Amino acid sequence: MKPKQIKIMFFLLIVVAAMIFRPSEAQLKTSICTSKQTTPITQVAGCFNAVRLAADKDSKLLTRVCCRAVKTLDDCLLLVYPDRAYNTYIFKGICFEKFNESLL
Repeated sequence: MKPKQIKIMFFLLIVVAAMIFRPSEAQLKTSICTSKQTTPITQVAGCFNAVRLAADKDSKLLTRVCCRAVKTLDDCLLLVYPDRAYNTYIFKGICFEKFNESLL
């Protein structure tokens, strides 16, 4: 093998080894949303149920007011069903797609 090929192989070996031995470095540090963090969507009538339906790909009940409340949520895992939690980024993205606005 040529010296250039050896250097590339060695570099790739280092990159793969780094990903194998330290995979947790790239994970987000998120936790389940507290009741205080979900207050904005619980104060808007029907918003939490609309967000719950949006988790099942049914965004017809999401309103602009609800999406404004969703936008203010902290970055955490929203528990929409007892066994399913979704990152709030997902719902912010759904609202962005539905209303096509960067500033809701």
